[in-house]
Amino acid sequence: MLRSLTAGIVLAFAGSRANVARTILSCAGIVVGVGALIMVVTAGDLGQRYATAFSEANAGRAATLEASAYNLINDLAAYEEDLARAGAQDVSLYQSPQNEILFRSGDEAIESVSVTGVDATLSDIRRIDLAEGRWFTEADQGSRAPVLVVNQSLADFLGDRTELQMGTDRWIDVRVVGVSESSALDGDWYSAYLLRSPVSEEIIFGPSWNPEIGGFQGDGEDMGVTHLARLDPSDSAADQMAGGSEFTERMESARWRWSTGEQFEYFAYRSDFAQETDIVITAMSVGLLVVAGITLTTGLLGVLNVGLVTVRERRRELATYRALGASRFTLFVAVVMESVVVSVVAGIIALLLSFALVAAAGAIIGNFVALPPDITMAVPPSAVLVGLISAAFVGLLAGIIPAIRALRASVVAGLRE
Repeated sequence: MLRSLTAGIVLAFAGSRANVARTILSCAGIVVGVGALIMVVTAGDLGQRYATAFSEANAGRAATLEASAYNLINDLAAYEEDLARAGAQDVSLYQSPQNEILFRSGDEAIESVSVTGVDATLSDIRRIDLAEGRWFTEADQGSRAPVLVVNQSLADFLGDRTELQMGTDRWIDVRVVGVSESSALDGDWYSAYLLRSPVSEEIIFGPSWNPEIGGFQGDGEDMGVTHLARLDPSDSAADQMAGGSEFTERMESARWRWSTGEQFEYFAYRSDFAQETDIVITAMSVGLLVVAGITLTTGLLGVLNVGLVTVRERRRELATYRALGASRFTLFVAVVMESVVVSVVAGIIALLLSFALVAAAGAIIGNFVALPPDITMAVPPSAVLVGLISAAFVGLLAGIIPAIRALRASVVAGLRE
């Protein structure tokens, strides 16, 4: 059997070389179909990676909740411990300051700077792409000046960032340690992340903050505190896209540790786009796969048609092989493998064309769309495998019917032609 299989493969290559025109004709439809399939997989992979990066940069990684407490929090450290007990794997403050923060660089005032008080752990919850500098570290907690990471728009406006000052009732010097790439949330607006530290807590939380008790004092009016919490995506609380009732119930059960308020005012909702992104990508991929499948089927029919014509034209040649002692299995393998060889060659051509097309598209799109630094346009390995395997499979299917017809032909009738 192995000997017949080897002989069939040799005859297949010989037949492909002997009929170059027919081989090229067979390749055309497969090139289009396999190329379309490769581009579909490539587009789906790029769309998945880009959509995931967009969601992570603008709303948080998968299963990110935004939780806001409107009670008077007497012990913020205990509250954040309970966020972790409620299922949060990473927790970061995500707080807009109680009072408006003013900025100036030298003698020039800077208007409309959106400031968010955060912890260094925000980078574990939300994707932070830095254009230059670095993100916050635990060592920045000991800084005697507030520490900032500003967005690209604000950095471009400032130029020299060593003279930057901020304040509510007085000016204080600040340190800028990094520049983040502007996201869809801030656009061309000026924004900055302010690291929560002993020197910045009063700026973030306002005059009601009491650093000695690590919480708020007073009547509790306008004392809302917001955090981002990243849960395990398999956690049942993460499935609640709005309302976050399960997570809220977990926090309410421990309210006595950090709040003496009589009423429980709490709001938690899932802020990331992971589930919506998966739905959109899946729908897009299915649609594109249907189109690619139709194109590939058209190519299969083309190869099948050429194969049937080929068998009819080669009846004398195939009959001669039979008369010289070739087995039926050898001829079956020869006809099928010829179709497979043609399809694989077409698949390789389609793959090379896809590489060239994706490279050209990447160069053009890069001039209009700013892709994240770790996302490049390239044909993924999965697209290569899908393209070549589908090409071989189409060739196999397209070769079976002509091979069966070739075996049914009479040897004597074939030799008489």
